[in-house]
Amino acid sequence: MAATTRKRPARKYAKKEKVDISEEDRKPGVIYIGHMPHGFCEKELRAYFSQFGKVLNVKVSRSTKNGHAKGYAFVKFKYAAVAKTVAETCHNYLFFNKLLKCQYRPLEEVHPRTFVSYPWKPDLKRKRQHNNGKSEGKLRTSLKVYTKKQEGKLKKLKEIGLDIKLSDILDVPKSRESPSKTPQTKTKTPQKKENNSASKTKETTKKVVKRKQTLSTKK
Repeated sequence: MAATTRKRPARKYAKKEKVDISEEDRKPGVIYIGHMPHGFCEKELRAYFSQFGKVLNVKVSRSTKNGHAKGYAFVKFKYAAVAKTVAETCHNYLFFNKLLKCQYRPLEEVHPRTFVSYPWKPDLKRKRQHNNGKSEGKLRTSLKVYTKKQEGKLKKLKEIGLDIKLSDILDVPKSRESPSKTPQTKTKTPQKKENNSASKTKETTKKVVKRKQTLSTKK
C-alpha cells in the first residue's frame, strides 16, 4: 500500500490594501521645527527623526554674532509622505518642557540655500565695539531716540487722563554727595612729657646711688 500524504489546508492571508502613493509624496519633503529646547542640535535632530525615515539633511539656524541656535530648524526627509506624518505626529509634542511646532513645507516653498552650511567664526570686531562702549555721539543719538519713545508714551497717557512730564522721567536725581570731610583733630600723645618724666626718674636714681656711695665711704 502506498503511503498517503495529507495536504494541509491553505492558509487564508488577508489581502493588503494597496496604498496609492502620488509622485509628490515620493519626492523629498522638508519640515519646519520651532520652539526647540536648548541643546537639541544637529546630531540630536538627526538621531531622533531618523526613526521615522531616512533623513537627508538637517539645518539649525544660528546667530551670526555668537553662533548660538535661534530655536528653530529644518529637517529634510527622503520622502514627502514621511515628512507629512512626522509633522502631524510631532506637532505640539512636549519635549523637554517645550511644545514642538512642526509644519510640513514642500521643496518649492523652501529657499534653495536653506541647507547650505558654512564654517562659523566669531565676529571679534563687533565684540570689541560692544566692550569698548558708546561714544558721545552715539550716546546723544540713543538719548534722542529714547526721548521720542517716551513722548509717544506720554501722549497715550494724557489721553487716559494721566499728566506726566518728560522731565520727571529724564531728570535723574543726583547721587547723594559724600559727607563733607570734617578735619579730624589728631590727639597728640604726650610723648615729650613722658620722655621728660623718664629722664627725671633716671636723674633721681643716679642721685640716690651717689648719696649711698658717699655715705658708705664716710663710714
